[in-house]
Amino acid sequence: MQDNLTMPLKLNLFLKIFVFSVSFLFTSELAAQTSNEILEAQQRLSFAGYDPGPEDGLWGRKTEDALKVFLQDQGLSFDGLLSLNELAALRAATREYGVEQAVQYENFSEIPESARPNNATIALYENNRRIFLQRLISGGNAYHIRPAGNAVPFPEDLLPVNPTIEQELSNGYLLSYLYYEDGAIRYNGLPPNERFNPAVDDQTLFFTHSTGKSIVSYIVGHAICEGYIQSADEVIDWPMMQNTVYDGQTLQDLLNMNAGDSHVVTNGASRVIGADQHHRDMGIDTIANYLQGTERRGNAVFYNNVLTDIIASYVAYRSGDNYDALLREVFQNKIRIEHDVYFELHRMTQTNGEWSPYFGDMQTRASYSFQMTRGDFLRVAEAMMHDYQQQTCVGQYLREAQNHALEWPKYRPRNDNAHLWIHNYAARYGSQFYFDFHGMRDRNIIATEGYNGQNIMIDLDNSRIVITNSAATGWDQRTFVLNVIRDGELP
Repeated sequence: MQDNLTMPLKLNLFLKIFVFSVSFLFTSELAAQTSNEILEAQQRLSFAGYDPGPEDGLWGRKTEDALKVFLQDQGLSFDGLLSLNELAALRAATREYGVEQAVQYENFSEIPESARPNNATIALYENNRRIFLQRLISGGNAYHIRPAGNAVPFPEDLLPVNPTIEQELSNGYLLSYLYYEDGAIRYNGLPPNERFNPAVDDQTLFFTHSTGKSIVSYIVGHAICEGYIQSADEVIDWPMMQNTVYDGQTLQDLLNMNAGDSHVVTNGASRVIGADQHHRDMGIDTIANYLQGTERRGNAVFYNNVLTDIIASYVAYRSGDNYDALLREVFQNKIRIEHDVYFELHRMTQTNGEWSPYFGDMQTRASYSFQMTRGDFLRVAEAMMHDYQQQTCVGQYLREAQNHALEWPKYRPRNDNAHLWIHNYAARYGSQFYFDFHGMRDRNIIATEGYNGQNIMIDLDNSRIVITNSAATGWDQRTFVLNVIRDGELP
């Protein structure tokens, strides 16, 4: 990956653009002005020495003024809109200087795991995720947990700058690296401020992705300890889920993902049989309708995304009117978040053209797709660690999760690409957590893993934690996570 130059030059643009007819090129008939095109224009204007303000993909006064000056410097007029021709001129003006062009993949907010994005693409997707969250909020599809103002800053006892970590933060895919030991942050790594605009910082919200599955399990532990759920062995007796594959099973089987549901979840583990859309684009009540008449088949571990949202919604069903209080207990009183936390809500949909009796209830909407800051990732991990070590009620739940963990079918530490995912080194999986890691199976280590490297690994014996947030999978989990936890030493 190439670094963006940090000292933009005022280019002699007369020598950099092709000579076109002004009347043909610079009109608003071919308007660009999508978020991605605005972001690219902002990046190229900034590189060329014209200040467009924040590179956020939003059309504002500073971006308009910068483009206007750019055109005036060419003796051209500006009609108030960014056209495709003007964008082409910006590309021509900056191409030979190595300005990267962002790639928009099919998924608006997620870079494919197989991709190896450049800086411009990473910046584009950081902006896309901000837009995605704002759309969720404005559409009433985000659950918001506010901080209570009781967050305790982490003490720091920082180790010397580590060249290997800094190289990855400067030129690779890591966007945040936190190493914690014995109550203090020992390494606090972020990309250089000039790498992205806006910079990745302590206020940046990251998707948890499947690390959110483990957070849902942690909430289940609190629901048990608060008396909303009897135990992980509780049998699912949920009116909305009657006559489905999950009806009558134990909660533990759902948590362990051995619920015999591989025949009802399809297409990348995010769609239910018979549905032609992502599972979050419909309510859990609609999903239950699709599942009518399905039965359990086998007991093999089948890792999927639908099931954890069903577990999250089951917690909402069992806690009822106290659901908000339960989440405040977890996030405000136990974890003590410092910043806002959000999770995506399932859309409210009709079932067979009618509103179900459960329409709009939280038991139809909860999910594991959280967004939170890097510091609150660490607060989650520290709270889990303290519960386990102090053998609190929730700590006992985590210990039982470890005891009831099942053989993980994707344990393959010697595969050629094993180093790209933590789960390849886990021998067991239980209650949405990974356990028994290659080379450390005699130690109490618990881990979570989220898409594209949103990971938590906790050494429960030695009070060590590594938190990573990244843009893509193209980095070595052994070097930055597993070996650090194993040895207590940075790479």
